[in-house]
Amino acid sequence: MNRIPRARYTKEVREEAVNLAKAVGASEASRRLSIPLKTLANPH
Repeated sequence: MNRIPRARYTKEVREEAVNLAKAVGASEASRRLSIPLKTLANPH
């Protein structure tokens, strides 16, 4: 079975995702950005 490569997000993209999550909520932000909710909620 082939593994899916891990996505790498730049610092700018991460900051923008956090700002969007603060504005509209984590679930909505993850949907809009097509990022898994667990990835968005990860504190790293």
